[in-house]
Amino acid sequence: MMPRRLTAIAARNFASAALSRLGRPAAARPLCRPTLLLQKPQPRRLCATLASPGGASSSTSAVAAAAAEGVAPRAVGWWLIGTSGAVFTMVVVGGITRLTRSGLSMTDWRPQGKRWPRDAAEWEAEFARYREFPEYQRLHAGTGFALDDFKKIFFWEWAHRMLGRSIGVIFGAPLAYFALRGQIPRALAPRLGGLFVLGGSQGLVGWWMVRSGLDQKKVDEIEGGIPRVSPYRLAAHLTCAFAIFTGLLHTGLGVLQPRLAAPPAALGPLHARIGLLACLVGTTAVSGAFVAGMQAGYAFNTFPLMEGRVIPEGYMELRPLYRNFFESVPSVQLHHRALALTTVSSAAALWASAQALPLPPQVRLAVDLLAIGSAAQLSLGVATVVHCVPVELGSAHQAGALTLFSLMIFALHSCRVPHATTQLVARWGQRRLAHG
Repeated sequence: MMPRRLTAIAARNFASAALSRLGRPAAARPLCRPTLLLQKPQPRRLCATLASPGGASSSTSAVAAAAAEGVAPRAVGWWLIGTSGAVFTMVVVGGITRLTRSGLSMTDWRPQGKRWPRDAAEWEAEFARYREFPEYQRLHAGTGFALDDFKKIFFWEWAHRMLGRSIGVIFGAPLAYFALRGQIPRALAPRLGGLFVLGGSQGLVGWWMVRSGLDQKKVDEIEGGIPRVSPYRLAAHLTCAFAIFTGLLHTGLGVLQPRLAAPPAALGPLHARIGLLACLVGTTAVSGAFVAGMQAGYAFNTFPLMEGRVIPEGYMELRPLYRNFFESVPSVQLHHRALALTTVSSAAALWASAQALPLPPQVRLAVDLLAIGSAAQLSLGVATVVHCVPVELGSAHQAGALTLFSLMIFALHSCRVPHATTQLVARWGQRRLAHG
């Protein structure tokens, strides 16, 4: 009996401590108030500081003091989420650039950017440079490809590059502003600095990728001789974009919804399973980058079979064996299909197991969205393959991958909602007391 009594006392103390973190004594706060599960957490230390006497004149120092305590102003969170939206747009534009074969239309790269050609002479100069490279010589020479056609593909590559430079300003200028005002917590500074460096290097990675499609020697090594960028470099470029987007969105949500309490036992396993599912989605997205880089989506346009076979002809025939995961068209597409089906099955299993758990509304919503999003992304992928990768479906599929990853991040954060977490801990303690 003594161990049971001690457990009950410990549970009571734990519940009281959890409730006291919300700013009121445990005795003055109901344990099972359902409306608290829907409340948005507020950085109480920041709000309390700003509410102190002094008015607007002391607001800057108040925010700086809150930042020193590790609490960033909500404006920082919205800035990061807004920047992640800009990165999302750039990924979509990048997909359109690839699908329209526009990526090799600009044959040079300048860190400061390149203005839009102003007159006919500048357009003719750009077109002349393009005609010197393999893509024009092998795909367009003698086909009637004229200056007006070149302008169309030039637009998408130019827009993609200019959008990237705009994102640099969207991220860098507010970062400097918040830093100068002392509104960046020390714990957040290394992460934001890393994102700034990663974003700057993305431009270099993009040009490194484009160079591979302009190199005559590398093009000669491609089977069929059709100019394209290196699938390894394309995968690196897309993975870097995913990393930047993930870092921005994750950090922004962390600022707007700070973690004030550790996930209880009820949410811990669910959080871990969502994390594993996020890793699976990321792996599937990277494999999709190799499908795009190898242009493997054009090779097998039936589903679920591939040319009437479960295992297509030529599967895993390259040597050394590892090359089949990155350079074999049938192997790369089959692996991407298998990963996609595994992702959907895992999301469905997660959803089914979550139905029996006493989850807060926002967590249940996140799990529902994961199941719906993964099924929608699979449907988009099937439609893209069956219709031989049209630009509209191909770009929607790439956007869908990033959308699904966004839902993963939202679900991970939903499992750490402060108010919901505290309430679950309190209910657990109350049940222990009732049975004690």
